[in-house]
Amino acid sequence: MKPKIMFVRVSENCNAGCFMCGFAHTHGKYNITDEQFDKLIEDMNKTGSYEMIRFTGGEPLIHPHIIDFIKKSKENGYETSIITNGYVLPALAEKIAESKLDYIIISTDGSKSEIHDELRGLPNGLERIKEGITKIRELNPDVKIRANTVVSDLNIDDLIDLYKMLDEYKFNAWSIIPIRPTDDPNTKWNEDNLKHNLEKYKEFLEEQKNHPSIDLLGYSSNWAGTTDEEITNTFLNKFRVGPTDKCNLVENVRFYIPDKELIVPCNCAAHRIHQIKTEYNKETDIFKKADLMAEWLKENGKENCTGCEPLNAYAADNPKIFKKSLYKY
Repeated sequence: MKPKIMFVRVSENCNAGCFMCGFAHTHGKYNITDEQFDKLIEDMNKTGSYEMIRFTGGEPLIHPHIIDFIKKSKENGYETSIITNGYVLPALAEKIAESKLDYIIISTDGSKSEIHDELRGLPNGLERIKEGITKIRELNPDVKIRANTVVSDLNIDDLIDLYKMLDEYKFNAWSIIPIRPTDDPNTKWNEDNLKHNLEKYKEFLEEQKNHPSIDLLGYSSNWAGTTDEEITNTFLNKFRVGPTDKCNLVENVRFYIPDKELIVPCNCAAHRIHQIKTEYNKETDIFKKADLMAEWLKENGKENCTGCEPLNAYAADNPKIFKKSLYKY
């Protein structure tokens, strides 16, 4: 296997309070050490297949050494990207631009502060995103910016306005992730709203014609499904998109979890480690262990994964995207 992208969870701390996330308002938890990051770079260099490092968390921008990590990655020849809630973008704009970060992925759940800030548990969060994007684009016009949106009953009515806002602020791409139903009622679609949600989804499909400059990644353009049955079942909490057959994503993606000294072969699996077979624990080399996990998940992911995102599902079905610009993922 020759994986291309290494996700690195640099921090388990977060300044946001997203209702769907286990890292909400966490403080005093694990931060990756300089020694761990240096060792990871060294091992990745030996592997020779990696092309991008994607920093994630928690909130990676609150790690005190995140700019150094980005610069070190660039010095070693890697493309760099970061998944952030955007709150500290204005304060770090000059340093981020100086670091030559290639790609910023911003969690953006609404076009209005009363929607986005409430869902992300971060007062003034949306305005910070807008301010940060404006500053960084002035300093580094080449940076690519993508939005990640978790869509649910709580913001589906705002989806069209959000589309327009992303266009206004010149987001290059958009990944839309339908809420993953759990025991928390906020993560379930209200089945009494079925007719309304179907209408809103149809409006979203029509709106795509008005914003050709925004690249809807993977299956995001049909995030609730493609057939009438799939779409209806999405809003009845009975359907989530996944690989159509074998999961080829796991050959291309790795996710490093430093506090566990573990690498897993998917960024979704990092949050649901219990779904991965544990018979590989005797393997001490974490890169080899990830390869063994990937072999199992490639054949069994369709039946065993419950949290596949539309972009991941597309990558699982279309591994050729990893042979093109990694910006597509």
